[in-house]
Amino acid sequence: MGLNKVLGLRTEDSSVIRESDVKNQATAVKAATVAGAWGGAVALACSSTVILGACKLFPRFNRSLSVSGKTALIVTPAFGAFFLLAELKMNEHKKQRRSA
Repeated sequence: MGLNKVLGLRTEDSSVIRESDVKNQATAVKAATVAGAWGGAVALACSSTVILGACKLFPRFNRSLSVSGKTALIVTPAFGAFFLLAELKMNEHKKQRRSA
């Protein structure tokens, strides 16, 4: 399978990558990064509020986990949201490019 097919680029000659394809892909990556960053920031704000609230309201929860465990509960949703939203945005751009 050629590199162009793996990257989802369409060219007449498989040895040539058009400048417009590179620009379209760069635009898609930028949009996916922005979408992922927004989603990650929202998830980070929500998860940190929930975990900090749980630590304040439930002393047993605060004692039962180490600092690294609490940190993992805060950052895991943020990373998950970032990667999920970025992947969905990349798939959206890929569908638009195929239909065009």
